[in-house]
Amino acid sequence: MTETLTLDEAADLIRDAYADALGDRVDTSIDIRGVQAHYLKDGTLIIPGTNEFSDWFDFNLQFGAESPETHGFEVMPGDSGSLYHGGFLEHAQVVYTFAKGLRPKFVVGHSLGAASAQIVGASLGTPTVAFASPRTTKTATRLRGEGWVVNVNRTDDTVAHVPPPFLGFRHMGSLYWMSPEEPNVGEDHRIDNYKDLLKLKRHRERIPQAWPA
Repeated sequence: MTETLTLDEAADLIRDAYADALGDRVDTSIDIRGVQAHYLKDGTLIIPGTNEFSDWFDFNLQFGAESPETHGFEVMPGDSGSLYHGGFLEHAQVVYTFAKGLRPKFVVGHSLGAASAQIVGASLGTPTVAFASPRTTKTATRLRGEGWVVNVNRTDDTVAHVPPPFLGFRHMGSLYWMSPEEPNVGEDHRIDNYKDLLKLKRHRERIPQAWPA
C-alpha cells in the first residue's frame, strides 16, 4: 500500500517549521544564502518560505539582462532544458543538492519553499505538497515528474498568482484553489489561514485530503 501524507499533516509541519518547533524530529537541515530546508527523521523534506526580506530580491524577483517582455522575471533553463523562473530555480538547485542523497519520501513547501518544492519534488519523483505556491515554469508541455506534485492555493493569495500567466508561467503538477467567504487581506498567505480553509466541508469534498491521492 502506498504511503500518503495528509494535507493537514503537511500544513502542520510548515507551521512548526516557521515556529522553530520541529525539535528532535529533524535529522539534518541547511541554511545556505537564505535557503532553508529540513529533512526529518521520518523521511519528510520541509522547505519553508521566505525567511529574510532579502530573499524576495535574491529569489522572487530576478532583474537581469532579459528582454523587457520578462517584466523583471528572469527565465533560466534547468538541466533538462525546461524553462523556470530564475530565482525559484536557483533556490531549488540548492535544496536539490541537499536532498538528492537523502531520497525523501515526501516534500512539503510553502510560498518560496513551495516554488522550490515543485521543482525538487518533480525532479526526484517524490510526492510533494505545495501550499501558497507561485508559478514556476515557462515550459508549456508537462514535465517529467509533475504527476507527483499537488499545489493548494488560496484565490486571495497574491503570491499564488505570480509570475503572471500572460508571461507564459504556470504551476507544476495538480492545482487546487480554495476560496474564502471574504478576502483576508494581509493574512491570506499565512499557513494558519490555509489550515482554516482546509477544514471547510466544501473544500474537503473537492480537494484530496492526502497525497498521493
